[in-house]
Amino acid sequence: MALDIFDALPQKCKPRRLASGQREWTPLSAVAVSRPLRLEDDSPEQQQQLKVVSLATGTKSLSVSALSKCKGLVLHDCHAEILAFRGLNHWLLCEIERILQNEGFISEWIETVASNGTGEISPPFRLCRGVEIALFSTEAPCGDASMELLMASAQASGADVRPWPTSSSASHDASSENSSALPPGRGYFSNLGVLRRKPARADAEVSMSRSCTDKIMLRQFASLLQFPVDLFVQPSKEAFLSRLVLYEDQYNEFGYKRAFSADGRLRDVVAEVQREDEGNVVFFEVERLTPEFRRFEFEKSMSLETVAARSRVTNISTIWIADGNGLGGQDTVEVLVNGVKQGYKQFDQKVGKGSVLCRFKIVQKALGIAEALRGKGMVPESTGETGKVMYSELKATPSRSRKKIVKDFVLDRLGGWPKKQFEDDFQF
Repeated sequence: MALDIFDALPQKCKPRRLASGQREWTPLSAVAVSRPLRLEDDSPEQQQQLKVVSLATGTKSLSVSALSKCKGLVLHDCHAEILAFRGLNHWLLCEIERILQNEGFISEWIETVASNGTGEISPPFRLCRGVEIALFSTEAPCGDASMELLMASAQASGADVRPWPTSSSASHDASSENSSALPPGRGYFSNLGVLRRKPARADAEVSMSRSCTDKIMLRQFASLLQFPVDLFVQPSKEAFLSRLVLYEDQYNEFGYKRAFSADGRLRDVVAEVQREDEGNVVFFEVERLTPEFRRFEFEKSMSLETVAARSRVTNISTIWIADGNGLGGQDTVEVLVNGVKQGYKQFDQKVGKGSVLCRFKIVQKALGIAEALRGKGMVPESTGETGKVMYSELKATPSRSRKKIVKDFVLDRLGGWPKKQFEDDFQF
């Protein structure tokens, strides 16, 4: 279904085939929601209603020194998995808009939660019971889960798999971060089970974006609900990733168990989180597709030699979101370059350059939802602000503090993550 959706997108959304004979490649990720349907004849068997809600391609992330210039309008991380998760969150906001704007609309996926009568402020919505969320990806997530796959591919091509420098890029901008504290990107094959940065060329400036493996791992502790969606939707078990669906050749049992499961690097972390009652931990299952399953036309070859000779990664990212225009129900389609919509300069002053998934646009959408909730007497805690307010202040609302504590706790137990000296903060 996800591959069919991508096939139907305009040509501008897809990698090119170059006159030189080279082809461009890109990974694709899609998020689908499902729910059980009982047959009309009261049969005990169940069918599943399945809906792909977001789809994305991309491989790029911003250097750390660029963050302070974004002003909420440039996406930091354009890896396909991360864009697909952001697309899910945008879709959830659209679903809430439909509920609030049309009294006759009943969502199949989100329901309103009655007040508990205690006077405590809590998110007024939750995912319907029985809903599951799955992520389909055509490539293994960058970072710890894919290290064995990377080594095997390199060795098969006769490449040198000796440990690479941890951060040869640090010398290009040593002032941007404390280079001695930098986690590895793609370096050090022998150092497994560690937190990693997004991989980049050796001559590129440092990116402090965590690898997709580590971001997906953290979602097992913090749910898939991101700010500001987590102010409106409760983190029930339905809000966690249920399944990761992959091609068979993109799965390595040792790498995935080490990176994601309670039997790997998270063993002690999970025990401490549960002992201290710091939050829920919901592990996802990995589903491997059969070898006969249709391949993605623009996938990366498993051979590094073939990749070097015949293909190169595309510089575009594509975003598709089902019913992404609120009550109108039209799908949203965007093509991005350098984290902004194609045709715009990365750091110009035009608000129109921002994707619907950028910080500014998604908070702007959330503020409209908060105003509608205020009119109905259901006001999330952080949205009572008046006048000028910084993004960082909105994000630091007390109702989100427990989530941040758990996230920081997990990162600390896995070796820690250096604090950025530059941040993307801006004013509303």
